[in-house]
Amino acid sequence: MEIITIIFGSIFFKTWLGAICAHILSLYSEEFKGTIPFLKKIFPEKKPAFYFRLDFLVLPLIGALLAYVLLDPISLKSSIFAGLSWSGTLIALLKRNNNQISEKSNDE
Repeated sequence: MEIITIIFGSIFFKTWLGAICAHILSLYSEEFKGTIPFLKKIFPEKKPAFYFRLDFLVLPLIGALLAYVLLDPISLKSSIFAGLSWSGTLIALLKRNNNQISEKSNDE
């Protein structure tokens, strides 16, 4: 029981929650593809639900790791904000890259 308290009380877990919030908010954008184009290359011919679920785990985890390591949050407020901001940054970068990939595909 102590391990559960340690995990859910950790700063990293709170940072991950902030990252999850940013990811959930990004799902309202039709043009955002997240890590799905990459995942389709790694795991070809899977069902769309597989890619959606894996993206839901991978993208916030990347955002939480970056936020935790680079921003070093020390409180609940700073950890949630760190998760939101770094995941938002990742989402913006991936959205831009996905749009560029789509434009190149359309040109060919």
